[in-house]
Amino acid sequence: LSQGAAVVTGEQSAFDALGADRDTVDVLDGAPAPFGNDLFSIAPMVFPLVMKFYDSLCGFNCPPSHIMGKSRARRKFPQLDEDFKYVQVFYEGSHNDARTATCIALTAAEEGAAVANYTEMIGTIKDNDDNGKVVGIKCRDNLTNETFDVRAKSIIFAGGPFTDELREIEDEQFKPAVAAAAGTHIVLPGYYAPNGIGMLDFNTSDGRFLFFLPWQGSVIVGTTDRKGQPVSSPGPPEEEIRWILSEVEKYLSDDLKVRRADVLSAWQGWRPLASDPHAPPGAPVSRDHVISTNPQSGITFITGGKWTTYREMAEEVLDTVIKSNPALANKAKPCQTQTRPLRGGIGYSKNLPIKLIQKYGVSEDTAKHLASTYGVNAFDVCELTRPSGKRWPKFGHVLIENYPYLDCEVEYACTNEMAVSVKDMLTLRMRLAYLNSEAAKEVAPKVAELMGRALGWSKKEKKRQLEEAMEYFNQFGGPMPNKSVLMTLPTKMDIKSIFQLFDIDDNGYIDFEEMKSVAKELGHNFSNDEEAMKAFIKMDSEKNGRVTFDNFSIWWEKTGKEDALRKKLGDKFAYNFDKAGTGPESRGVAFG
Repeated sequence: LSQGAAVVTGEQSAFDALGADRDTVDVLDGAPAPFGNDLFSIAPMVFPLVMKFYDSLCGFNCPPSHIMGKSRARRKFPQLDEDFKYVQVFYEGSHNDARTATCIALTAAEEGAAVANYTEMIGTIKDNDDNGKVVGIKCRDNLTNETFDVRAKSIIFAGGPFTDELREIEDEQFKPAVAAAAGTHIVLPGYYAPNGIGMLDFNTSDGRFLFFLPWQGSVIVGTTDRKGQPVSSPGPPEEEIRWILSEVEKYLSDDLKVRRADVLSAWQGWRPLASDPHAPPGAPVSRDHVISTNPQSGITFITGGKWTTYREMAEEVLDTVIKSNPALANKAKPCQTQTRPLRGGIGYSKNLPIKLIQKYGVSEDTAKHLASTYGVNAFDVCELTRPSGKRWPKFGHVLIENYPYLDCEVEYACTNEMAVSVKDMLTLRMRLAYLNSEAAKEVAPKVAELMGRALGWSKKEKKRQLEEAMEYFNQFGGPMPNKSVLMTLPTKMDIKSIFQLFDIDDNGYIDFEEMKSVAKELGHNFSNDEEAMKAFIKMDSEKNGRVTFDNFSIWWEKTGKEDALRKKLGDKFAYNFDKAGTGPESRGVAFG
């Protein structure tokens, strides 16, 4: 596009929906975890040299890597286990990859590209000369199910880990070019790590790397390289979540309890490991991205690579296409990608958050979020803010407490950034589902209402959008294992085990939200909060909002079969009322 070609781009769903930060966040400042292998005894001699070489890759434009002493490391990272031997600090970059992808698409549109999301390729159009050349593609609008054709001089497949699915449409006899590797990520509260410092562990129990990083006000912990067939669902395997928590526990202080209930969100993502199916025998395997053209169809595909080289990848694939097409070569100009900022970048300065605070009276957290998300377009977002009715911040209404997202961002994304679904809004435009899956579910009805107003949805469409979003958010991990895991629990459990099941936070008592959440996952849905509170009050004999094990035991013993929640638990765990007995002696009974 920056070389003068007319371009049409399409995405099967939202921009970067199948690749967005389901596998990409980098460390800002890392301290390797403690090592238990004799091999690492030479680390203090080797790592400084390795990290200086790493610094050189960016032309020494980042802060220099260095060794950090033990006492300073304890001050900077008090959450670490004190039994570490050596700390090497290096610097990395971090970005909101879904936002980067959206800005790339919007910048292309500003330059004249015809850009469409929720548009899926369902077939190819071949030349009438029957020479096998593909001259266009058949598309389907996944919002309306309408189909249409797009013709082009050249076609490029850029489907990431799903590139082979596109190539199969082109040629059923294709040779695979992509081997996908999955990474599972969990998000923990921000107090697990100091601001600006993360950690890299490359000595985990199964040999994979593990990243422990501050991200968007929280802490993200993730790994990669679990081979498998890529899927579009973000749902992570429960065993991977527990493995990550187990690894984290090894290098955090003993006085910190790493709890399953602290998992705010969890997901899996896929990255493509590429090879060239059209290369001659004996050609080397690429360790980076692969660009290859099918000589029969004329279609070029690109796969592999990483965010740090995306501009180079784009330039190379366009150069490849232009060289093979004289009609394009005559129009092409020198590539401008190295000097073209993304949308919102022209006029950006590091003081932009201060300008937003001073001009619009928004909170500091919100100003930083808007500046990093929209660049100079943050001014346009702030023009939509309404008085808060508070002394401070004066303007802006947050969608949900503890997160900086404003309700006016919904309107802005709908009218200026092609946002068309609640799912898209809370996963890719705002990263809430990736940061806190339960918070995304809570705010989804409000977002559906705001989007409905901006896009003119009917009640039926709002209901459909909300159902679609909730179904998707339910695939994310959260503080509790999903229902399928709970349904496989042993059918013989004592009262103590059931109490622990409800005590999600593992803090020795059950609160109202825990009771409600576990009851729902076990299939007992209260009709409203008032009904749920009546059930909770029966357990809360001390009326302090905390149900201890003794309170729970008394409730279990005194509540009869007519209590709906008690009956549900009895049915679920095959409880036999005749064998349970009464009084304290019954508390150790195994159900069944």
